[in-house]
Amino acid sequence: MSDLSVTPSTLERVLVSGDLAGLSESQRIDYYKAVCESLGLNPLTRPFEYLRLNGRLVLYATRAAADQLRAIHGISILDAKIERRDDLITVTVRGRNRDGREDVEVGVVSAAGLRGDALANAEMKAITKAKRRLTLSLAGLGWLDETETETIPGAQRVAEQQIAPALTDEVHALRQLLAERAKELPADSPLRAQAREAWRSGDIDALREVLNAIEGGKKDE
Repeated sequence: MSDLSVTPSTLERVLVSGDLAGLSESQRIDYYKAVCESLGLNPLTRPFEYLRLNGRLVLYATRAAADQLRAIHGISILDAKIERRDDLITVTVRGRNRDGREDVEVGVVSAAGLRGDALANAEMKAITKAKRRLTLSLAGLGWLDETETETIPGAQRVAEQQIAPALTDEVHALRQLLAERAKELPADSPLRAQAREAWRSGDIDALREVLNAIEGGKKDE
């Protein structure tokens, strides 16, 4: 696993809040691979995608994640119960992993105004939702499943290419400023190496940290 070159404050934000917005593209890739490696998932199958939720950039589990986790943990569905009440379809599933631990989860989908094939599709969606929630639960994960993201107010799925532009302008400005300040440093200053590393990583916190260190050093002179 490659080294996650992030500052303590950025790493804290990722671990505590799950917000990946402070990471550069290369750091997000490293983090993504590290998560997949820890769970035994193949990153090439894109088991996770990005979601903007409550101002944070987070990961959610896709069908590929659920399918692989079901195989890895030997998860089987023991029972499924389908209920229709008012305009809702509720599916309750019970399952077990290979260690014998059992759990129960539900999947709820609106059926308001649906008939025929549309109603049948809604029922299958509720079953899928319940099974995936059960899989993630038995695998010991608190991740959102993609079937849940559609019903969360304000949640927005984000493609990888849509993430970088949000930070590009600020990163570019900080890099330019850091390059100018680094030129003013003595040739033997250790801050030169730190500046190069921060510039290369593109991490906002790292760029600001080195700039602050440079400015602080000037005040001490």
